[in-house]
Amino acid sequence: MKCLLRFSTWILCTSTLPCVAQLPIDINVEYATFMYDKSESMVELYLAIGAASLDYAAQGEGFAATVEAGFGLWRASDATLEGTPEDAVWSTATTLEFTTDDTTRLAEGQYHMRQLRITAPPGEYELRVAAQAATGQIVEVRRDIIVPAYFTSGGCTFSDITLATSIARTDDRDSPFFKNGLMIQPNANLLFGEGMSRLWYYAEAYDPDCAASANDSYTLLAFVSEANAPMPIGALQRRTVRQVRSVDVLAGSFSLDALPSGSYFLRLVLLDESNESQAEQSQKFFVFNPSVITEQPEAPVAQTFETSEYATMPAEELAAGLEHILIVATEAEVQRLERIQDLNERRRFLMDFWLKRDPEPGTPANEYRETFYTLLGYANERYSTRSEEGWRSDRGRILIKYGQPSSIDPHLYETGYKPYEVWSYNTIAGEGQAEFIFADLDGFGVFELIHSTVSGERKLADWETELQSTRF
Repeated sequence: MKCLLRFSTWILCTSTLPCVAQLPIDINVEYATFMYDKSESMVELYLAIGAASLDYAAQGEGFAATVEAGFGLWRASDATLEGTPEDAVWSTATTLEFTTDDTTRLAEGQYHMRQLRITAPPGEYELRVAAQAATGQIVEVRRDIIVPAYFTSGGCTFSDITLATSIARTDDRDSPFFKNGLMIQPNANLLFGEGMSRLWYYAEAYDPDCAASANDSYTLLAFVSEANAPMPIGALQRRTVRQVRSVDVLAGSFSLDALPSGSYFLRLVLLDESNESQAEQSQKFFVFNPSVITEQPEAPVAQTFETSEYATMPAEELAAGLEHILIVATEAEVQRLERIQDLNERRRFLMDFWLKRDPEPGTPANEYRETFYTLLGYANERYSTRSEEGWRSDRGRILIKYGQPSSIDPHLYETGYKPYEVWSYNTIAGEGQAEFIFADLDGFGVFELIHSTVSGERKLADWETELQSTRF
């Protein structure tokens, strides 16, 4: 079988057999977008190729491996963002060469890094990357990309976040990793931990003056949180007061050597003088720290309803607990609860509700319940008003039900529009990418959910029209 890599028409094979080898190239692709000009935004592509997955040949005093790579940016098949070009906006092919002094020292977890920068009109795209090694292996990676219109977004906003293995000051403008006086080594596989315990980040804040204080400064909150909870982890948080600039370069780092293996988020929040969020951005990453052992609780004693906390739960606490779970209960569970009148049976129902959702029933803690009430407490802190507890609000309900959004895009001071927020999720189980639009329709600071792309939530086809206002 002979395979040809044709970048003009993408990948074509002269055989009906698959072109992917049994041991394909280990390749990871990540990206970040930044402000460029009024018509286009900057897109940085980060490519990591596993050093041990390549075949090397002797070259001089060392060894070299080559990879034929093709890149392209196409309109997404389900693009809905107005202005997205119909045709491919960019494609190129290049030969990548990687060298090493000693192939015997190559191991899993070592990567060769490459970075490309392009500009593209705002829109919804599909990034396609194809790589072919000298042995004939072909691997194709596809990623959905949203390129924002930073110049016309209005108000405070962040760029995407680049996670890096190191950031240092430099004058080497010829390096592909040079940016704003910094040498940024991106981490395309987003994996940190053993052997790479410090997470570095780079981002840009645009027009942060909407959060400015009287002395033209604003507060940046940067923190690390668990993937299923928006609260900062211990000391992994930092507040800094920064001077307002039209483009403010943000760079920093956190040590992750004490974090157990798992999924986490780096989160950036732009706060005003009232500690209210004016812009938020986040980036998911992963930690592998096998040497960090989390404390294992003692095995619980088998518990019955009669010996549980629910058997003696006061009626007022029970009523509150049953009201809380309506946020995540199924329709069948709600109907069943409505039919139960006996107080003890309602207590038993609440106990069974949480037991069914316990991801590790063999441990004393119910992680699902703990996460639920962590989010509920966070909702009360962020979204409570004089007339309503935060967990009862639309924003609180969505936060508790679906978790912390991947990004929040506030539009609080746009002329001709009522204040609104756009919450974006990279993925929701059974839904994929999703958006929620909350708006202060009456001007009293209460943000209602007016539209969502999630099944079962409120949908309003002309929600953009609903936001237009001449009253405030």
